[in-house]
Amino acid sequence: MPRAAHSGWRPWLAAAGLLLAAALAVADDGAALTLKFSDFHRQPVGPRGLELSDHLRAADGRAVRIVGYMVASEAPQPGRFLFTARPVRMSEHADGDADDLPPATVLVLLDGAQADHVVPHQAGPIALSGTLSVGRREAGDGQVSWVRLQLPADATRRAFARPIGAGANLAHTH
Repeated sequence: MPRAAHSGWRPWLAAAGLLLAAALAVADDGAALTLKFSDFHRQPVGPRGLELSDHLRAADGRAVRIVGYMVASEAPQPGRFLFTARPVRMSEHADGDADDLPPATVLVLLDGAQADHVVPHQAGPIALSGTLSVGRREAGDGQVSWVRLQLPADATRRAFARPIGAGANLAHTH
């Protein structure tokens, strides 16, 4: 889709972002461990480079709550998105696969029943709650992640996540 065609989507995306934030934001009821991106790695960084912190490792398999930003992607992937401590925009078409993400990046996974859904980008900070998984894992497409957050099945029920082909895949080609 040519870039000019996106202008008609802007009001829809703004509304989708508000609903997405409402759908994904979870009140802190005390059941989930609050995790910060600054908790991901040992500080200060030593001669061995970045190392996962004991705090992050202790959160493995637990329900956590984390506040951050969705990574804006030219080609969003169904069933998942990236989440970081600061706003990031990936330019896959211009630069190839983007490997310059912050080291504290979370791969957010939708429920298996939503594996073919694309979540539209939310520009502001959002709070996510789900089950954390820590450790190196390589996906079928070769993407390696160290931290994953599995969202519960109802996390995007009210959001505008739609199966590909249902109008939510806003990726364009050049």
